[in-house]
Amino acid sequence: MTGEDKMNRIFVHIGIIAGLLLGGSLSVEAQKRPLDIEACTSWKRIDAPDISPTGRWVTYRISLMEYNPDSKEEKPLHLFDSRTRKEILLNGDIERLEFYNNDQGAFYRQADSAGVMKTFLLSLPSGVKAEWKHKEAFRPVEGTPYSISVTNVPKDTVNHVPAFNRLVVRHLKTEVAFHIDSIGYHTLYDGGRSILFIRRKSDGNELCYGPLAGPYKTLYQSSVKSEPSSYSFNEKEMTGEFNVNDSLWYAFSLKKPGCNLLFDRKEIVLPDGMAVGRIDLSKSLNFLILELRDSQQISRRREEPEKKPDKSFELELWTWNEMEVPTLQRGGRYRQDKSVTYIYDISSKKLTEIAPSTVDLLLPSGAEKLDYVLYTDESPYKTQREWLDRLPFDVYSVNVHTGAKQLIGRNYRTAPKWSMNGKWAVMYDPIAQVWNKFDGATGKVVNISDAIGYPMFVESYDKPAPAPAYGIAGWTADGNNVFLYDAYDWWKVDLTGERQPECLTKGYGRKHGKSIRKMTSNIDKDVFQKDETVIVSLWDKDTMDEGVYQLDMKGRLKKLMEGNYVYTIHRFSDNHKYCVWNRQNVSEFRDLWWSKADFSNPVRVTDANPQQADYKWGTVKLVKWTNYENKENKGLLYLPEDYDPQKEYPVLVQFYETHSGELNIYHAPLLSSALGDPVYFASNGYIVFMPDVHFTVGTPGQSCYDAVVSGTKYLIEQGIAHPGKIGLQGHSWSGYQTSYLVTKTDIFTCANIAAPITDMVTGYLGIRNGSGLPRYFMYEETQSRMGKTLWEAKDKYLASSAILEADKIHTPLLILHNDQDEAVAYEQGRALYLAMRRLQRPAWLLNYKGEGHFVMGRGAQKDWTIRMMQFFDYYLKGTKEPRWMKEGIHLRERGIDQKYDLLEK
Repeated sequence: MTGEDKMNRIFVHIGIIAGLLLGGSLSVEAQKRPLDIEACTSWKRIDAPDISPTGRWVTYRISLMEYNPDSKEEKPLHLFDSRTRKEILLNGDIERLEFYNNDQGAFYRQADSAGVMKTFLLSLPSGVKAEWKHKEAFRPVEGTPYSISVTNVPKDTVNHVPAFNRLVVRHLKTEVAFHIDSIGYHTLYDGGRSILFIRRKSDGNELCYGPLAGPYKTLYQSSVKSEPSSYSFNEKEMTGEFNVNDSLWYAFSLKKPGCNLLFDRKEIVLPDGMAVGRIDLSKSLNFLILELRDSQQISRRREEPEKKPDKSFELELWTWNEMEVPTLQRGGRYRQDKSVTYIYDISSKKLTEIAPSTVDLLLPSGAEKLDYVLYTDESPYKTQREWLDRLPFDVYSVNVHTGAKQLIGRNYRTAPKWSMNGKWAVMYDPIAQVWNKFDGATGKVVNISDAIGYPMFVESYDKPAPAPAYGIAGWTADGNNVFLYDAYDWWKVDLTGERQPECLTKGYGRKHGKSIRKMTSNIDKDVFQKDETVIVSLWDKDTMDEGVYQLDMKGRLKKLMEGNYVYTIHRFSDNHKYCVWNRQNVSEFRDLWWSKADFSNPVRVTDANPQQADYKWGTVKLVKWTNYENKENKGLLYLPEDYDPQKEYPVLVQFYETHSGELNIYHAPLLSSALGDPVYFASNGYIVFMPDVHFTVGTPGQSCYDAVVSGTKYLIEQGIAHPGKIGLQGHSWSGYQTSYLVTKTDIFTCANIAAPITDMVTGYLGIRNGSGLPRYFMYEETQSRMGKTLWEAKDKYLASSAILEADKIHTPLLILHNDQDEAVAYEQGRALYLAMRRLQRPAWLLNYKGEGHFVMGRGAQKDWTIRMMQFFDYYLKGTKEPRWMKEGIHLRERGIDQKYDLLEK
C-alpha cells in the first residue's frame, strides 16, 4: 500500500467518525439528491379512498401520478383494517367492492382468464375468498340474512309460458331460497323485512305488499294491461302514489291499507291544439304540474322527411344579429323552445298557465300550499352571450290562481332558492349586492341583508363582472331561517321578519381573521335540525393555517384539529362514528388517515411516496411587502431545504393571480405541462417567488408590474435575490402578464413566456378554438379585466399589448406556444417570437406540434421539462449552453437529434 493510499484511508475513517459524532446528519444529507426526471415519473397518488359502513375498513388504490401507457404496474385494491393495522390486497381489475353483514364480509366482481365476470365473497377479517355459485346476482340486504336480487326466467316454448322476472331471496348461511315470480318494480321497507311490489299479470298488474317471506296482500288490481308499471313510496309516512296508463292517479297507504282515486286526467280540459308532454303530481297531492306542447307541431315534425343538404358547396354565413355565431352553432348550443307549463288545481279543477316555453321554472317543492311560483327568463340577454361571462336573466313571480306575472328582479346571475317549506325564496341581486327574500304567500320582495351591516359579496373580487355573493350555508329544518355567509361568519336570517339577523358564529371569524365555512363530505347538509352539529373549516386569512371545528346551532365552536395544513374529508362511515381524511402541506403528501368522527385517535393508513426522503425538498414561507400602489402585498417564497442566507441563489419569479392561500399545498414533482413546479426548482437549488397579483380593471398589466416588480425589488433589498440571477415565468393569463413585464423592466435576466396574449386587439376579436366562443367576455367581464369594449378603451387596449412595445424588450425569451392551443391563438406567441427575431433579440419558440394550451403528451412533457430547466440553468446558474439553444433544430433533425448536450464555453 502506498503512502498516498494510507493517507486516503485515514481521511475516510476521520470522515466516518465525524459523521457518527454528528448523528449521521452529514451522511444522510449527502445521500439526498435533487429531484430529476426519474423522480417526476415515480410519484404516486391515492385513488378512490372509501370507508366501510361501520368504519372498520378503509379501501383505496395507489397508482402513478404520471400516466404511462407502457406501464404494467399492478394497482391492487387495498383493504386496511383499522383494528389490526393490517391490509388485504386484491389484485386485478375489480369492480366496486361493497361490504355487508355489518362489515363481516365484502363482495366484488372480477373477470376470470376467459373474460367471464364472476362474483366473489370475502370473509372478513380473515380474507378468505369464495365464489358465488348461484345464477342470480349477489345482493345482500343489510340487517337481514338474505341476498335479494332479480333474475330473468326465459320463455318456456314447450309449456307456452312467457319470459318473466323472478325475485330470488336466498339465505346467506343455509343458501336456501324462495322466490316471487313475475315481479316488477319493488321496494323493501321495515329494515328489509317487508316488501312492496308490482306483480306483472297478463290482464293487468297487481300492487302487492307484505312480509318478505309472505303472505302478500293485494292493494290494487288493475284491469289495464302492463299497468301500473311503477309507484312512488314514502317509507316514513308509509304512503305513496301511482298512475294507470298516465290517466288515473291513485294515492295509497300501508298504515290503513287501501288506495283512492286522486283524479282522472281525462277530466283536465286542455287548451285547443295542446298535448301533454309531461305531468307531475305535487308532494302535497293538491296540484299537478303539466308541460304542454303544440300537438300539430309535434305531428308535423314526425311527418316531415329528413332534408339533405346540397354538398356541391358549403357556405358559412355570419350574420350580425343572429343568436349565436357559427362556431357556437356547430356545438349544438341552440336551445329549442320547451313546453309551456301549467298548474292544475285538483280540488277546483282549474288549469292555469304559469310559465311560457322560453323560461326555466322554479317550483317550491316543499310547499304544502302553493300561491306563487318563480321563473327565470334569459331571453332579453341572449344576444349578449358572447360578451357576458354568465348569461343574466330576469326573475318573474306568477300567481298560480290567476296566472298574473310580475317582474321581481333584473339582470340576475344566480337562480333564487326556495326554502324547505316552500314559503320563501332567497335571491342575490348582483347589481345592488344584497340578498332579498320573496314571500311565497304575498308575492312581495324584501331586502334581508342590509340589517347585517357587513358586505355579503366577495369584496376581493377584482374582475369587471358583478361580484358574487359569499353564499348560502344552509337552512333551518322548518324553512323559516336561512344561514348566509359574510367574509368570515355565518348569519342566521329570520325569513318571517320577526327577529333581526343574528350572527350564529358570534363574530368569532371576524374577530380572529378566520373564514368559517362548511366542509364538503358525504354527510354535509343544507338543512339543519335544532340539535344538529356541522363540520366546518376555519381558515386563517393571515397565517393560511386551517382548523377543523364542530359548529352547533347555538353557535358554539369546538376545535377538532388544527395546524399548518389543508384538510380534506373523504368520507364518514354510515354510522357516523369514523372517517377517512387527508392533510397536506409543502412537505407532507396527501396520505390517508383514519380516525374517530371527531378526528381523535388518528391512524395514518398510507405512505404513498416514501421515496421523498431520498430527495432534497423545499420549504415555503409567506412574505409581505408594500407594493407600488402603497398596499400590503403577499406572496410565497420557496427555499431549498438547505438554504443558507449567506449564499447567492438563482431566483425564479413565477405567478398567475394569487398564491398566498396555497401556502400549505403539497406540490408533487411532475413533468411540466406549462409552468415548472416550485418544489422541483427548490430541490435543484433555486428560490421560487410567487407574488399575489390583485388587479385594477382597465390596467391589468400595470397592476401586475406594481405587485411583481415591487416584490422582486423587495427580495433584492432583503439580500434574497441578486440582479443577474432572476428569472421570470408565466403561462396563459400570466403569460400575458410576463410579456407585458419584460417591456417595462430589465430587472429579469431571462423569461419563459407560455401561451401568451401579446396583442389585446386581436385577442379581443379572436375566437377560442376549443369552445368556439368569441373572446369578448374575457376582456369585458372576466380574466383579462379591461371592463370595456375595444372601442370604448382603445388607448388602454393598445397600452396593454406587449407586441407594440417589443422593441423595449432586452430580456432573452423562451416562448412556449403550441399550434393546437384551444384557448389562446398560437399566432399570439408566434408573433412575439417574430418580433424578437426581426429586432434580433435572443428568443426561442417551442411549438409541440398537435399539443394544446397545455403540453399533455408524456414525451413532450419530458422534453419541455428538460429544455425549460436548461434555459434557466444557463442564464441563472451560469451552466454551459445546451446545443439546441446555440444551433436550433432543423426540420430534418426533428426527432433525430434533440441536442440536449451542453457546449463547452
